[in-house]
Amino acid sequence: MTDPSPCALFPPLLPAKGTIGIIAPSRWPQAEMLERTVVHFEARGYEVVVHDQCYLQHGTLAGRDAARAEALNDMFGDATIDAIVCARGGSGGLLVLDRLDYELIRANPKPFIGSSDITVLLQAITCHTGMVTYHGPMGFHFLPERYEAYTEDDLFYMISGDPTERRLRFPMVEVERAGKAEGRLVGGNLSMLQSLIGTAYDWSGDGAILFIEDVNEPLYSIERMMAHMRLAGKFEGIRAVLVGEMVGIPEEKADSMALGDCPYGRTLKEVMLKHLPPEVPIGFNYPCGHGRYLTTLPVGACVRVTITPDLCDVVIPL
Repeated sequence: MTDPSPCALFPPLLPAKGTIGIIAPSRWPQAEMLERTVVHFEARGYEVVVHDQCYLQHGTLAGRDAARAEALNDMFGDATIDAIVCARGGSGGLLVLDRLDYELIRANPKPFIGSSDITVLLQAITCHTGMVTYHGPMGFHFLPERYEAYTEDDLFYMISGDPTERRLRFPMVEVERAGKAEGRLVGGNLSMLQSLIGTAYDWSGDGAILFIEDVNEPLYSIERMMAHMRLAGKFEGIRAVLVGEMVGIPEEKADSMALGDCPYGRTLKEVMLKHLPPEVPIGFNYPCGHGRYLTTLPVGACVRVTITPDLCDVVIPL
């Protein structure tokens, strides 16, 4: 199943002094994580509501599947909540997709923000409601060892303020193939995107600007996922690719499971380029992964991308 329209519609912007709700659709968050998120948002003048579900634990998850789905439905159904931020990723998001009330979500549009495991929720909501969702920071990103001020600034730049054209400029992007492209923004965590193939929440790369990232995966796993996506036709019709920071990918570490004591024999870039289309603009090291700087990208929105030797420029018409 592909997205319901070429470009999704933006939800209302977060108003000044609005209310941000926090939920935990995946792993359970530590109290410090929740406290720092509340402090950061309140310092900007927002009210913050932490859903009781955030304090539940069921194994590694923040409560059972039904409780995690109910929390998301609650926050969308609550008219006093103006935006929803996920506390963290981890695992478990896939288990709640068929429990969400997409009609309720469609009738109550508001910014929904998360990344990593939350990729599946972003895609599912955009796919079934036609609403833009936001690949961006979570409570996890405001811990001392993770925090980078640009991360928070980009979030509020994207979901609040003057509703005019937005522009994100990144001089640190490593350009592999320069060029310009326009299309619908699709992407997120590579493992999560692969997990959606063949489901009712599947995605299409046709006419899209694709952004992908992953963390702590061996190269043989990255190559398997990329090959699967290519064979499944997911890269057909793609107009540009932004490869995010691939943190913790052991390029030179021996792969004992597959090749004994021998290194994998290829770099991460070589693996990616082997499977991506050879003619489209491509940039690496884009700040949409698990690094200290995570920008905010509107999933499903139509964007214009320019990749040059000096920078990557992303323009989001609102």
